Amino acid sequence: MRSATCSPNVTDVQWQEIVDALTRRQFGAGLGAAALAAFTAACAGPDAASDGDGGGRRTVTHAMGTTTVSNRPSRIVALDSLPIDTVVTLGKIPVGAAQAGSADALPAYLGGGLDSTTVVGSIAEPNLEAIAALQPDLILSSKQRHGDLYDALSTIAPTVFSVSPAVDWQGTLRLFAEAMGETQAAEQKLSEFHARAAALSETTRGRTAHVIRVMDDGLRLHGPGTFSGSVLTAAGYTITGQPWDAKNDMSEISLENVARIDSDIAFVANTAAPGDLGIDPVLVGQMGPSRRDGVRQTDYRVWITGIGLTGANLILDDLERL
Repeated sequence: MRSATCSPNVTDVQWQEIVDALTRRQFGAGLGAAALAAFTAACAGPDAASDGDGGGRRTVTHAMGTTTVSNRPSRIVALDSLPIDTVVTLGKIPVGAAQAGSADALPAYLGGGLDSTTVVGSIAEPNLEAIAALQPDLILSSKQRHGDLYDALSTIAPTVFSVSPAVDWQGTLRLFAEAMGETQAAEQKLSEFHARAAALSETTRGRTAHVIRVMDDGLRLHGPGTFSGSVLTAAGYTITGQPWDAKNDMSEISLENVARIDSDIAFVANTAAPGDLGIDPVLVGQMGPSRRDGVRQTDYRVWITGIGLTGANLILDDLERL
C-alpha cells in the first residue's frame, strides 16, 4: 500500500516502479539509484531535511566510512538487536525497528520501550519503503548484516554501521551512542554494568561455565568473546574446554560428545517451557555440570539475541539469583 506520508504528485504507476526498485537487494547505478532518489523525494516531509536540534551537526566514523548526523537525532530506525537495545537503553524510543525472522514481535525483554515503534520488516529483509515513510534522521545497523543496503539506506537518512551485529558489543554501543549524541549516558551505564559484574565476580571467580544452544544436529557452545560469554567473563566466570571458531568464537559439538562439557555450570538457552532443556535427560546426565547440579535453563531471547546493555544486565540478574 502507498504510504500516506508520500507526495500525491507521484502517480500510482510511478510509486509501484519505485517500490519495485527499492525492494531489490542490489542497486545499480541506473534505474535503481534513480528510483531511490525519487522515492526519497516523494516521502520527504517539509521538515525532513532539518535538524531536530536547530542545525548542529557532527561527523561519525564507522564501518562504512564517515557520516554527518544531527547532534541529537530523534527519529531513529534500528535494524538489528544491538541497536534496538541501545536506543531503548539510552532512553529513546525508535520510530522503527526490524524484528528477528523467527520472532513474531519486537524484543519483549525491553518492556514498554518499543510500544510505539513501527516494525519495518525483518532483520534479514528490512522494508525500505516502510523505513523511508517514517522519515528517520538516523539509521543504525551493521556492515555484516546490511552492507549491501548501505547506499540505499544512506539516501533515506544518515546511516551508521558497526562492523558486525554482535562482536565487540560494548564498542558498538559506544559507536551508536556517539551517533545518537548520548556518549556520556552510555559511559555512565557501562560503568554501572561493570561495577555490578565486578561485585558479582567476588563470589564467582574461579568457576567455569558454558553457554549452550540446542541445534537440530547437536549443540552450539558460545565462547568468551560472544555476547553472553563476555557477560559471564565480566562476572568472574571462565569459559573453557573448547577450540573456539576464529570467526564467531563458537564451537559445534555432536550430541555424542556432550561429555566434553565439563564446566561447573552450563546455561542452556532456549525458548521452551520451564524445565524443558531440549536435550535428552540421559545426555544431560553425561555433562559434568549435571553431576554438580549446575545445569540451568535460560531465556534465549536474552542470553543469545538480547545483545546490548539492557540484555547484559538481565543476564547479571539471572546470575545473582543462582
